[in-house]
Amino acid sequence: MRVRSLSRLAVAGPLALWMVACAGPGSEAPGQNEAPVVPPMVLDGQEKSIVLVGYSTSYAWPTMLQEMLDEHQGGRRVHILNAVIGGSPVGRWISAADTEDYQATYALMERDFFGSDARLRGDAPAPTIAMLQQSLQRTPTPQTRLGPVTSADDADGIRIGADALETLVNQLRADGLEHVFIAMHIYKEGYEPEVGNERLALDALLRRERPYIHQGPDVWSATIREHPKAFTEDRLHPNERGGKIIAEAWYRTLAGDAARQDIVDAMHARAYDVDGLMNAYLAWRRGSDATQ
Repeated sequence: MRVRSLSRLAVAGPLALWMVACAGPGSEAPGQNEAPVVPPMVLDGQEKSIVLVGYSTSYAWPTMLQEMLDEHQGGRRVHILNAVIGGSPVGRWISAADTEDYQATYALMERDFFGSDARLRGDAPAPTIAMLQQSLQRTPTPQTRLGPVTSADDADGIRIGADALETLVNQLRADGLEHVFIAMHIYKEGYEPEVGNERLALDALLRRERPYIHQGPDVWSATIREHPKAFTEDRLHPNERGGKIIAEAWYRTLAGDAARQDIVDAMHARAYDVDGLMNAYLAWRRGSDATQ
């Protein structure tokens, strides 16, 4: 497991970390000496692992996605390693290494899924691809509860958000990840327009043309169209319908033109207990039995 030297230097907080990170991988001027940004062929029949860095909206749908990927390739070729931590937007993941936030997010992911002694990876290979479905809420400080991007004209907020996302990507790259797909948060009632505006920060990051950063699905647009029908009673978290919408969007992103409608239709026809999937996931991360 690597020593996270960038974070140890960033004792002044996330903004200092982003400044230090600019000296790390991918710090050249946008587009300079970069190859065209072409997403890799993820479903190529080769065995690989994808680590999912997510928020509390991503407990259940990865199981739906895993089933579609298995059906697409006729078996388990791609392993989704779900590293989701509830209540943990990007700011927690890029905190200094000596903070509780870092230990509860990034360091836990490393212990569970990276290195030769990974706690939960099992026989799956070390991850080489990351899926981020994340949020910029509370970035860069807890005072910015809704997120840094107040509008399309908020150049400073957009830059702050793009820098935060790239810092997280740089951390993953330092751990051996070759490609990172990024999607932002689903629609969040009461947290708009800032949550929807997170996509502006992602757009700014994509314009930097890092060949290892790729656009994930626009799950915000997909879920606002289905609000509140695709949400639980709190109107914030996806229910079964919402999970299926997100899983389909990610499948189409990873499969590209090879995505099969029959696989999508079969997933939508299945019934899922999203509460049960969430509880099973949480028990798995704790190392306990969900039935206990």
